[in-house]
Amino acid sequence: MRENARLLKWMVLLCVLFFGPHSAHAQPSPRSSVRVQSSDLPAVKRLANFILSLQNAGGAIQDEPGVKVVNQDSNMEYALIGLGAAYAATKEEKYLKGLENGIQWLADREEMSDPGWKGSWRYVYSPDPPYNPVPTSPEDPKITDVRGVDATSTLFVYLLHLHKQLTGNDALARKHAVNAQAALDFVVDHNLDQDGFSWSSWQVHADDGKWHLYQFKFSADQGDVYLGMQAGAELYKSPRYASIAAFLKRQTPTKFFSPGDRRYAMGLRHDGTIDPTPYVFAQGYLSWMWGDTKENLAAFDWLQAKVRADGSIIDKPGETPSSLSVAVLGMAAAAVKKPVPIKSFQWLITTPIDPKTGGVHENLMPNSHLYDNVAGFCVIALTGFLPFDQPTKNSGE
Repeated sequence: MRENARLLKWMVLLCVLFFGPHSAHAQPSPRSSVRVQSSDLPAVKRLANFILSLQNAGGAIQDEPGVKVVNQDSNMEYALIGLGAAYAATKEEKYLKGLENGIQWLADREEMSDPGWKGSWRYVYSPDPPYNPVPTSPEDPKITDVRGVDATSTLFVYLLHLHKQLTGNDALARKHAVNAQAALDFVVDHNLDQDGFSWSSWQVHADDGKWHLYQFKFSADQGDVYLGMQAGAELYKSPRYASIAAFLKRQTPTKFFSPGDRRYAMGLRHDGTIDPTPYVFAQGYLSWMWGDTKENLAAFDWLQAKVRADGSIIDKPGETPSSLSVAVLGMAAAAVKKPVPIKSFQWLITTPIDPKTGGVHENLMPNSHLYDNVAGFCVIALTGFLPFDQPTKNSGE
């Protein structure tokens, strides 16, 4: 028995020496299962390679080719989830490395010294060292800059959880534990309202030069916050984060779903009334998180009803087909246990794909954007990748 134990010890040591300290990355974890079809794998790799082509040596991912901005509206973080999905489907180390480099870049940009903003990020950064913030107005002359976006802080923590799920190793989550908890605490302390839902962000008003809370609660943002809080609850064993995640999962459909329209609304206004504007992204994104609930099934049906004969999706008459709409349809289909939308996927990987870069055009308008986040969502859809392996139970439910 002692000889066998000694032999086993030497075999383990030889494996470490031969394969190196990152050999665990080559071992598929139970979480990494996907439902990608072999015919879609070339497109998955093409899109993931496009995202990598936008990433520099420091880990920053430009929002699109030729545009000198990084992570506007959390674009880079969604692209990084796409890299995680690509790694789950292909086990190609370059996608995991891209995810790791991106996480490190985000950690380095997080505000950790100013007590008032600790745990938050600026809205936009330069893609070149030293990656200075770029004051940006969200198409409103009355607003001169944005920071403290709820999605940016919470998605950072979800990325750490995603890395652990893909590798079976929590070293990165432990390394950035202080950053992660500061990010979640910022949202709890500065963005969550008394009703438990999250205000979007903070904005500088041109008339007084001061930061003001942007008092709108986007339906999709509640999902972003859920992802981060659930991730934080699991990574750091926090009942506080678990309770917030459970609340958002349970109450977002109650407050943000429009029964008459059979879909999620845009969000809640400052006075608590619902903004019923159709918001295609939320139909698939929230369904992707919470599976086949009655609200999500209705939202999926609403979205599927807009699929045209060629598989493309047009939200409103006169608009051009949207790549992101097809992506969220695919994401929702995987979560609510519906068949793969094969025709829509065929349209996606043949029609809006840019042959020069491998990216995907936002729509069919000439010179439409080639955003990194749209590519990321398309990879998530094509692989059938879900945010968590199975419905999670926690102390808050």
